[in-house]
Amino acid sequence: MPYWRVGARYDRLSPGTPDYGVNGVFLDEPVFHPERYTLMLDWTPSEFSRWRLQFAQSKNQPGVTDNEIFLQYILTLGAHGAHKF
Repeated sequence: MPYWRVGARYDRLSPGTPDYGVNGVFLDEPVFHPERYTLMLDWTPSEFSRWRLQFAQSKNQPGVTDNEIFLQYILTLGAHGAHKF
């Protein structure tokens, strides 16, 4: 039976609280936190195939935004639960 799935994901990287010791006077605390937002939509027309469309927006560097679009087709061949080969 065909069905649809939708997914969302959010990632954020935190540098934590570094201890620079006596060098802390000379070094700045990290203020940038890289982020990524991802949305996914997939359609499974049968038990053997799946189409997936995914959009991701990454902010890996200050002032830089990277947009990515993925289209994926997954085909399954071989033994499965209904037919043991």
